[in-house]
Amino acid sequence: MTENNANGVPQNEKAKSEIVSQIARIVRKHGLTYDDWRYVSKRVRQACELRPAKKPKKLPNVLNATDFRRFYRVVDQADDVQHSLMLRLLFFTGVRVSELCQMQVADVDVENCKIRINQGKGSKDRYVLFGKTFATTLRTHIAAHPKNRWLFQTRRNTRFSTRRVQQIVKDYAEKAGVKATPHTFRHQAITWLTRHSGLADAELQLITGHARRETLAIYQNIALDGDLEEKYHEAMKKADL
Repeated sequence: MTENNANGVPQNEKAKSEIVSQIARIVRKHGLTYDDWRYVSKRVRQACELRPAKKPKKLPNVLNATDFRRFYRVVDQADDVQHSLMLRLLFFTGVRVSELCQMQVADVDVENCKIRINQGKGSKDRYVLFGKTFATTLRTHIAAHPKNRWLFQTRRNTRFSTRRVQQIVKDYAEKAGVKATPHTFRHQAITWLTRHSGLADAELQLITGHARRETLAIYQNIALDGDLEEKYHEAMKKADL
């Protein structure tokens, strides 16, 4: 007997495979195009009142100020210049780890403190910024490796893999006694900018490469422990209850 969920949809894999086969025969019989199928599928979902389950909205994890600085102290103590630059750039630019690994020297505009991201998430190009104080360090790194194609290269002259960067972050995080992944520093950067930069949501969206402006709202919640919280407490004092 096939078990059903709350909506009466068969959960048994064999039963679902049979349904797929039946639908495929109908699609072929009537010669439906891709757009035809999208229309039919939409109408079937409406007729059956099928809706996707809402995904829980969770706040991203960020490091507190103490753990954040401890992590970078541990990185500096390792005395690996390339690791230090790479992991700082994760924070300064807020890029995804895959975007970091794809950065080429030719994409870096040191004079204007920006880097071109080619075909980032959603196959979109964009520019990201880095601080002027970091420009000199980055320029020195590039000058020291004039033959490099990739901004960060392995000893085999290949780009770093996302898995390798993830492992590097994990190793330093364990030594620092914190929990962090490369994506932690993307969250860290956006939270910092939300709290301190005064940038509008549309401007943050351009810099960070978020497809939807609504996504940035979660960082406003994380930033509550900054100036906004202080303003709140000052205002509540005046209520004098």
